[in-house]
Amino acid sequence: MLGIDANSFIIISAAFGLLCAFLFFSIRVGFPKTITGLAQWGWGCLLMVVGAVGFTTRDHVPVLFSSYLPNLLIPAGVIFMHYSLGLFGKLASSGRLLVALLCVAALALAWVTFIVDDYRGRVLVVSSLLTVLFAACCKRILGYRVKRFPEWFTCAIYAATACVMATRFIAVLLYDGTLTLQNDTSAIHDVYFTSFPFSLVAMSLGFLMMANRELQSRLESQALHDPMSGAYRRDALLEMMQREMAASRRHGKQMAILMMDLDNFKAINDTLGHLVGDQVIVDFAAQATRLLRTQDIIGRFGGEEFVVLLPHTGLDAALATAERIRSRVAEAKETTDLPAYTVSIGVACLERADTDTLSLLDAADKALYAAKRAGKNRVVAA
Repeated sequence: MLGIDANSFIIISAAFGLLCAFLFFSIRVGFPKTITGLAQWGWGCLLMVVGAVGFTTRDHVPVLFSSYLPNLLIPAGVIFMHYSLGLFGKLASSGRLLVALLCVAALALAWVTFIVDDYRGRVLVVSSLLTVLFAACCKRILGYRVKRFPEWFTCAIYAATACVMATRFIAVLLYDGTLTLQNDTSAIHDVYFTSFPFSLVAMSLGFLMMANRELQSRLESQALHDPMSGAYRRDALLEMMQREMAASRRHGKQMAILMMDLDNFKAINDTLGHLVGDQVIVDFAAQATRLLRTQDIIGRFGGEEFVVLLPHTGLDAALATAERIRSRVAEAKETTDLPAYTVSIGVACLERADTDTLSLLDAADKALYAAKRAGKNRVVAA
């Protein structure tokens, strides 16, 4: 077969799988526990390694350990991969059907192994089962809400491997004659045999890229967002504000900001404690965010002060948004267990081409303090 001893190639395949398993067991320790599925992927690789090693013991150990169990361990490893992909993508579990399919295949495989000793039957059972399992893994990834290069790459590898398995099944099904291990030397058999270890490495590489991108995304999110409220940090907000102001000038669009400050917040902290004060901060950020558009940006400017960036928004629309936030917060005391609180809001719009970030913020800040002086719980325009 392609100039290489079959057992030697199987050992090389097992070494690849063992390396992948070790890799995922190792990185699982360093990754956040919320990135799930890494250990399950490692177990899937390990099951395939044990199955591959079992094939090398032909003529030395009973067929139970050299053929039957190895032919089941390979599909079992793919099922673990399917389970891992579901955990990683936070998808509902759908592995019971695959496990049931494995059990049915185990019965069929037992018949063609121990009762009639049919090599062709074993190949048909295993190749058809692997076709379904690899296709199921491909479908699992297609169910992800967000798919970028790592997901498409891994999905393509699964699809290609499923096609190889399906071609192997069709070729054996249409084979005219008695097929045995000794005369099974077709080109598709060589492709089927040699492509598997490389597919395993490619799948593991794709899943590793998916996990690494998820880790990078979370680290970037932590760097940009306030951990308590989920709003953008002050420095990130100012950077986005500068970009949006430049875009508004370039395209001649309007832009507005809301400077919002919770009224009498110090009294909440002093009388009810800082933990309750933190809950009020979180509640306000959630209430305000629900009333904003997708393109609007909310950031925590400091303490109990928030800024909302409203792209493509004039003064009237900005005042309407501010009033919705103010009234929602004032009415929320009837539906939450938190202490009643209100918010004062200053509104400023980008009207002159020479207005910079600090000037716009200063205008909104002055409007905010005008709202405070006028009695709080109100909206004032700059």
